[in-house]
Amino acid sequence: MNRKILAFVSLVLALMLCMTGCTQQPAESADPTKAPAAGTDAPQAQEPADDGEAEAYVPTGTLVVYCAGSEDFAEVLARIWAEKYPDCELEFIMNGSGELSARIEAEADNPQGDVMIGGSYSIYAGLVDYLQAYVSPLAEECLPSYCGETDMYTPIQINVNTIIVNDEMVADLGVAVDGWESLNNEALKGNISYVDPSASSSAREQVINMLAAMAEKNGNTMDDNWDFIEAFFANLDKKMHSSSSKVPQAVANGEYAVGITNEELVLQLMRDGVAVSPVYAKEGITLRNTFMGIIKDCVNVDNAKAFVDFLLTQEVQQALADECLMRSVRPDVSFTGLDNVPTSDQLPAMDYPVDWVEANPDLKTKLQEIISSVG
Repeated sequence: MNRKILAFVSLVLALMLCMTGCTQQPAESADPTKAPAAGTDAPQAQEPADDGEAEAYVPTGTLVVYCAGSEDFAEVLARIWAEKYPDCELEFIMNGSGELSARIEAEADNPQGDVMIGGSYSIYAGLVDYLQAYVSPLAEECLPSYCGETDMYTPIQINVNTIIVNDEMVADLGVAVDGWESLNNEALKGNISYVDPSASSSAREQVINMLAAMAEKNGNTMDDNWDFIEAFFANLDKKMHSSSSKVPQAVANGEYAVGITNEELVLQLMRDGVAVSPVYAKEGITLRNTFMGIIKDCVNVDNAKAFVDFLLTQEVQQALADECLMRSVRPDVSFTGLDNVPTSDQLPAMDYPVDWVEANPDLKTKLQEIISSVG
């Protein structure tokens, strides 16, 4: 009986070994392109070769850029982009940040642009529903945002609110211009170059700066200092430009003695030999960022992402610092375009009032009411 059982078990084992050999055979011929591993009798499946890096995306076709920056800024970007990506055409639509943001909202159902570049925190905070989230892998190489971190838009520049002074005209007037309070001097009435805050986010940011600085000086809140802003607009004597680019040029041309503008526009005039000077208001400057963002549901989203990455490269940031005299968001970019220009840590810097800005989204309407009331 035991011999029969042993014989039966041996037969079963033999059959199992035979079946195993049969079922393995198809695996050997399932993929004739895979060679057996060295030192083995049976073939082993191999993963496709991987060098550890994904192939870099190369933009082609077109990219529509809504640009609230200067023509010089756009020209630098266009030149370097064309060198790197000759098969992708940049189409710039130039306008103020207010007009461009309104256009993005109006085109929400059928976006005509791919990316917006230029404009302040207040503009982009109001556009979050019309933007697509994206964090560039190069963002970790950049300085932290002055306006808080988000994945909806990307800081590309450190912006400094600056008083521009026509040296000869101010000397003739016999006034000292050293800060925000200087601009309410009666001797400067009608002689201040400024842009209508309805048309420019830069103008609204300058008001935010003045409110924060006066609150710091007076030891109270920003909302306690609207009387200072009312006095400032009264001193404009109803004279305001329709475009922020006209502010520094009007001072350079001798039409106005002083103005408020972005720092790089003053420095560019100085580099060109114009007798103007920058004044960094002693009461304080709310350092802030200029941003860019990808438009939600845009046609060329991959190109738009590549453009964000492109803007954050050391090469592009250094070119903008050298040619446009813009302060970079990268710590490895040198800022040596002019002598005697203070570094960022030498400025009378203040924290940007993010909470106040978020709590006052309709600043434009408030300023329109003030302008009407001082008429």
